[in-house]
Amino acid sequence: MKMVIADDESLARVNLSCMIKDMEASWQIVGEATNGEELLTLVAQHQPNIAIVDIRMPKLNGLDAVQRGKSLSPFTKWVILSGYSDFGYAQQALALGVSAYLLKPVDPVELERTVQLIYKDNKEYISLLNQQFENNLSALCNGLTSIEHEEQDSLLHRGSFLAWTFHLDAARPASFVTDMEVELYKELRQMMGKHLIFGMNLALLALQNGDLAAIAVWDPDKGDEGKRRCYDFFGDIEKIISRYRTAYMTMTVLQSGECQGFKALNGQLQQLQQWSHLRAVCGIGRSLDYTELLRVAQLPDQLEAARLLCAIGNHLQDWMCLNYHNAVSELEALLQKTPLMGAEQTKQAVRLFISIAIGIRLPEDLTVPRIIEALRQYGEKVLRDTNTKEPSSVDLITQVIQYIEQHYMDDIGIGQIAGQLNVSANYLSALFHKKTGVMFVKYLTRIRMNKAKELLMNTNLQVRQVAEQVGYYSTRHFTKLFTQTFATYPSDYRKNQMQSGS
Repeated sequence: MKMVIADDESLARVNLSCMIKDMEASWQIVGEATNGEELLTLVAQHQPNIAIVDIRMPKLNGLDAVQRGKSLSPFTKWVILSGYSDFGYAQQALALGVSAYLLKPVDPVELERTVQLIYKDNKEYISLLNQQFENNLSALCNGLTSIEHEEQDSLLHRGSFLAWTFHLDAARPASFVTDMEVELYKELRQMMGKHLIFGMNLALLALQNGDLAAIAVWDPDKGDEGKRRCYDFFGDIEKIISRYRTAYMTMTVLQSGECQGFKALNGQLQQLQQWSHLRAVCGIGRSLDYTELLRVAQLPDQLEAARLLCAIGNHLQDWMCLNYHNAVSELEALLQKTPLMGAEQTKQAVRLFISIAIGIRLPEDLTVPRIIEALRQYGEKVLRDTNTKEPSSVDLITQVIQYIEQHYMDDIGIGQIAGQLNVSANYLSALFHKKTGVMFVKYLTRIRMNKAKELLMNTNLQVRQVAEQVGYYSTRHFTKLFTQTFATYPSDYRKNQMQSGS
């Protein structure tokens, strides 16, 4: 997205340039003009999306430059700046088809709102704004930034949110599950763009435990169109995930309720991560909403039984022989003292989970002894027949850290690395946190920030180039994370280092 600015005052151009670079979407300032004739040359050369023009300039004033410039670049949108609240200027500007008329000194919030209104129907611009929203949301969900630092009028504070998390169960190696999750991500990403309009946002991101989440937010003050688009988005997701429900694998969806603001959403997302095991006793291969999960979580022993069932599946997948048999013994002790399996619906849900997620076909007339016997026999057979040794937790984390050091500049996640190491994302995420004391995303961000410090100290790269070299393609997002980490702007950090001579 290209922009030119024209003002004969150098300080005014510097201020405008800083405001534009701080905007949510990435605008490229392709030229700065000091008079009307220079402006026309730039407009003819670059065909910018937007031109911001001061009315009073030498050689050719702003209004005359706009009149001539419209024939040179028919699709350019024009914003007029004036230090005079003169109604006559405003009338002339409107007659020329100018998109906006702003008084100097320009307020940065007003300028950004003006640009958003001008380009609210532009797909490329909407996509850029949405990418920035995803970056902010991911940083918030992973504890890298705080909601208190976000503008009070942003959708993060006042928007209506809805979120789904996805859980694939299959009695297959962890690498197979990862491949399927990557395929799902690609399909959802490809479909997402067609639903975007101004006033709502969509995001696909990995939560702290590696779960994939789809999140939508709409502006409740802009009518029902944004909300309808968000629900249409989730309707299309439902069609896509139906293809991931087969005889040997299935996809379960956990759904939040409608939440007002990020704080409420984050509370429900954290709860959904803790309740993801409940699919084992509620029934996999379906959608489970927040209300149903809350009800089941409050029933005696449901959450613990579900946790143990999922742990058994994960230990088998991760070749953790001792952990597998310990979890089976814990499940046996729990089921012997609880009437959990007395409910027919729960019994069939457990039977389905063991069939799909673990790979054991059980009879319909299920009893606790039959479940435990089948789990023990199957575990002994599978873990005895495999030649794979249990992976050392130390070796796994060493490999993860080495991978981060080599690929920190790339778009990497815990799920992707887990697939390469052939262990489950949840297991690797929990193990990484236990061994390093921080979650994966925070560790990755710390590495990137430290690499950025090195580049700022030892090279002449621009802040934008530094951001790209450490894995960020939004300078604004990088600057926000750097400031949150080191309590200083990247440019100020470089300046201070140069002054101190270190």
